[in-house]
Amino acid sequence: ATTAPLPVELVAFAAQRQGETARLTWATASEKNSAWFEVQASADGASFRTIGQVAAAGSSLTRHDYAYLDANLPGYGAPQVYYRLRQVDLDGTSAYSPVRVVAAEGAGLAVYPNPAHTYLRVLRPAGAGTEAQLRNALGQVVRVLALPTAETPIDLSGLAPGVYVLTLPGAGLARRVVLE
Repeated sequence: ATTAPLPVELVAFAAQRQGETARLTWATASEKNSAWFEVQASADGASFRTIGQVAAAGSSLTRHDYAYLDANLPGYGAPQVYYRLRQVDLDGTSAYSPVRVVAAEGAGLAVYPNPAHTYLRVLRPAGAGTEAQLRNALGQVVRVLALPTAETPIDLSGLAPGVYVLTLPGAGLARRVVLE
């Protein structure tokens, strides 16, 4: 009897802004027949394109750390840039990582995914305060949200589909949010 090879075990994947670049780091706990990682980026969170490739360890039972720098952060022309990894095996099969987002604006507020369905992740700049307001199209506050960390998941269940505005009153920042 033959057993299928175990997939690459991705144990960490992060994307952070460093000036005009985005630094992507990831780690695997083990790899079996892994050929390479494609780094993919998107300005809208839906249409991804490959921007780079990093050779994989192949087959390994030990941790491997990887990094990639995207020096084109301003070139996307978007308030945030979405990143994911496509891990490709020697036989051509592939798998995608979870998506990570980097705020492309200097001190911006970023939200993803947008449009959203049942949850939203909010990235707030340091010093922007820890309270946000979600307002409906009439400008009415429908939720007051706590943002205890720089990246906070927000539950949107119970809200009607439509257009909302997420504001950080203490920082004067706002982002349009579409709920489907």
